[in-house]
Amino acid sequence: MQLAPDRTLLNRLAILGRERGHLTTEDLRLNLPVDRMSAEEIALIVVQLEGSGVAVELEDSLISPAPEPAPRRSAEIIPFPKRPTTDRARPRPVPLKPAMPHPVVEDPIQVEETTPLSLWIFALAGVLAFVAFTLIILATAI
Repeated sequence: MQLAPDRTLLNRLAILGRERGHLTTEDLRLNLPVDRMSAEEIALIVVQLEGSGVAVELEDSLISPAPEPAPRRSAEIIPFPKRPTTDRARPRPVPLKPAMPHPVVEDPIQVEETTPLSLWIFALAGVLAFVAFTLIILATAI
């Protein structure tokens, strides 16, 4: 979240720092929303102030990144209870059934594969369209 202070606020801090000779962390806390700013944003403001000739004395805690809070657990995870390992609880192996033989067909029906008339018509239309477009292109190129 970028919180960019306006130029008048930076000018006012620069004037205050020139009058006192330097700015402290408390001066920044009084004039800036330091609690809602990241360490990078605070460092950028300090660089701008020092660039205008104002010395800034900061506490290390202000420019070091805040530690990330530990993730909150929404629910407690309870492990499953151990099951008894008696003979009743164990699954018993089931014998496999023999495979059924496939029925053998003595005389399969012979089907002649022919191309339907609609496919021939579709192919002929495609060839005619190709020839027509080729002739149009050649006629316009001349």
